[in-house]
Amino acid sequence: MRSRDPRRGEPQHHEIYRDSNYYDDEYYADEYYAAEYDSSEYHGDDSRYGSSPRRAGIVVRAARVVSGIVTGAVLVLMLVVCGAHYLGGERDFPGPGAESVAAHVAAAVVAVVAQVFADRRRGPISVFAAIVVVFTASILLFTQWWG
Repeated sequence: MRSRDPRRGEPQHHEIYRDSNYYDDEYYADEYYAAEYDSSEYHGDDSRYGSSPRRAGIVVRAARVVSGIVTGAVLVLMLVVCGAHYLGGERDFPGPGAESVAAHVAAAVVAVVAQVFADRRRGPISVFAAIVVVFTASILLFTQWWG
């Protein structure tokens, strides 16, 4: 495709023209960069920068998914209880008490902190943090909803 350069009026080619002498120009300092740059240092040999992180196992990922869903449910329950407490106080009907609101807020804080910890760690400690989320939610449900 040919087009005219708006400043010079010369035709432009959008294809890049390269021949066998393209890299033989004096401004292409291949030897300079080759001595300074060792490609195995950046691409092949992982001893300098460490290896790339591996993907977490299926158990860890499943535990994170389950605990993430449970954390979201605990947050929704906290919002529902706080909203019911607010509306109960505004409209003079009995709603959840302050201890129920405090229990839901405390459980939500513990669940969110444990979920963030589970998402940022790998291995058994991540699974343990996910178990803390599920345990916290189960304690909240047994004491505040089914008790």
